[in-house]
Formats: sequence, structure tokens, C-alpha cells
Amino acid sequence: KRKRPSGVSCSQVSTSSAQFPIFQPGIGYEATFIDYLGFLCDVDPSVFADAAATCGGLEALGVPTNASDLNYPSIAVAELAGSQTVTRTVTSTAGARPPRDYRVKVDAPEGYDVTVTPSEFSLRPGQSATFQVTITNVSAPIGEWKFGSITLDGGNYEARSPIAVRGSSLAAPFSVEGSGVDGMAEVPVRFGYTGDYTAAAHGLEPAIVISDTVVQDPDQNFDPTDGFSNAYQFNVTGAAFVRFSMPPDAVGDPDIDLDMFIFDPGGNQIASSTAGGTNEQVDLLLPADGVYTVYVHGWQTVNPSAAFDFYTWIISATPGGNMMIDSAPASAVSGAQETIHASWTGAAAGSWHLGAVSHADGAGLLGLTLVEVDNR
Repeated sequence: KRKRPSGVSCSQVSTSSAQFPIFQPGIGYEATFIDYLGFLCDVDPSVFADAAATCGGLEALGVPTNASDLNYPSIAVAELAGSQTVTRTVTSTAGARPPRDYRVKVDAPEGYDVTVTPSEFSLRPGQSATFQVTITNVSAPIGEWKFGSITLDGGNYEARSPIAVRGSSLAAPFSVEGSGVDGMAEVPVRFGYTGDYTAAAHGLEPAIVISDTVVQDPDQNFDPTDGFSNAYQFNVTGAAFVRFSMPPDAVGDPDIDLDMFIFDPGGNQIASSTAGGTNEQVDLLLPADGVYTVYVHGWQTVNPSAAFDFYTWIISATPGGNMMIDSAPASAVSGAQETIHASWTGAAAGSWHLGAVSHADGAGLLGLTLVEVDNR
């Protein structure tokens, strides 16, 4: 099937100066298959059947799950709020010879301060050294990419690592999890600005659950008019966030493979989810008002038809519901790390709930952190 992700092999990536052939790079950045799985936890967690369990297990093993921490020569931080530290490990690939001393040279991106600790180290053949790179926004504009580099100078060997960084007003998790009819959750935040800040609670909302069956599509090509997809309509008004979901447990057989296709109020296809197996999810942030149509397509039903559960949540942009903010910072200070405490009551047992904590400055919304409470 076109949609199944290909595997990633173990790799070693390095650069060298012109004095030595490419097969003698001097130092290398090594990353294993497990490290790339941690990278995917940040970049595309949907590739995992159970992202929370997989990525939580990797974290417990000490595997980095922030994409910026993949042990790769280049350094990229897409949303830097205030300051961020990334870690890199280099290994000497030089032949048998005395230890080689390396010194770090920094070309900081415009508007940023970059420090490397340690800034000097010595490596024998086969030895490794770990260093940390701290990038701090001093005067760079929010939302613009800036570029620089660090260079490990070992005399005849020289390895350059490019840096790409984009400033952000706020760093906050995309989602946090909780459980229980009554419960609480913590949302860590880091600010990239100084000024007004407000956290507000939206929801919790129980899932709208549709239990249905869909028939096998003989040619497996989605066509909303051919009768091999079920259509469901949802009237969305004043929403901050909408999620359509069919997780792996939405079907009774792991070989069943159903897909989702989303059409906006104008009848235009705006999104789809065609993961391997049935593991489908589409999120809409600040969707326009109107009636949205979701098609569940019978790509592979195993039998002539397949039963499924289809979940939908519509989170209002207006704060309110059975979740509340217990404590949150009253203002933002650039570089400061704070924790928002939220709690809820009356999240019904047997139901799957979704809410959000919104983050806003004096000008408007900065982002959302979803709060998922699965009481099934």
C-alpha cells in the first residue's frame, strides 16, 4: 500500500576537510535505528500504533524524543522560545595515531547567542565526546529562520555543523494525558517573549461516537460517489479545534485498513488520513464555520464489510466546561519556564474526553495544548 512508511537504516554522517579522503572523515555523528524512532516521536508520531506507549518507553530508555536532539551533524530548532539546549556526540574515526585536540568555533545565527560546552576536547581513535549547544534568542524576530554554524577544528580535520533556528513566542506540549472522572494535569510552558499571558480551559468534551460498517472497495481507490465510503457530516461553529479519529482499537481485526477523507463546507477535500492499518486521525485548528463531511473508506475490510467506531471531538474557542485552570503565570518573561495546573470533574466513566488549554498574549491566541482523558 502506498502509505506504509519505509524503514530507516542505521547511519553515520560526518564531514571532513579537503586534506583527507572521504573515507577518512576524522569524526562522525552516529545514530541508531532506535534514535530515529525517537526522532519520529516528535516529527510524526502517527506512524506508531500506540505513540504514547512507544514514545514513553523510548524516553524511559533514555532515547531523545525531541527532533532537535537526534545525533545528526546539522542542528535545527523550529520553535525556539527563549533558549534551548541540544546535545551531540561525536566519535573519532581517525586511524591509529596520538589523541587529536578539537576546538569549537561558533558562527551564531543573527540575533542569537550560541555557547558550546565543553568548547574543547581530545579524542583518541574510537573515542567519543559529548557536548551541549545552547541557543538563546537575544534579539531575533519571532517566526523567522536564521542560520549559522559550529565547526569542530581538529587541525587537519574540520567538521562543520550548520544551525537553523526559528524564534517562537511559546514552547508548550501539543498534548498531555490524564485519567479519572475527577483528575488533574500539568502543562509545562517556556516563554519566548515578555508581556501579557493568559491560560484558559476549554472542555472537556466527550467523544461523539459513531458505530457503523463500511463495505469493501473493489478497486481500493477513494471516490466519494462510488458507494464504497460512508459519509458523516458535522456542523462546526466557533471551534478552536476539531479531531476526527479511528484508532487501531476502532476495528476488531488488525488486518482491516480503513481510511478517512475530510471535505470542508465548500466541498473541497482538505485532509486525509491513510496510514497503514486502521490508525487514522485528522486535526483541524481554528476551522472555519460550516458543515464538514468525513468519508470513511473501505480500503481493506477483510470480509465483505467491516465494523468500526469513529470518534469526533469539537472543542469550542470559548472557554468553559468541566475543566478549570487552578494556577498559571499571570505574565510571560522571556526564557522563563512555568507550569500550568489544570483539573476537571465529572468526566464520565466509559467515555473518551478531549479538552484544551489555550495560551494567549495581549494580541490573541498563541497556541493550544490538548488534554486527553480516556476513561473507556
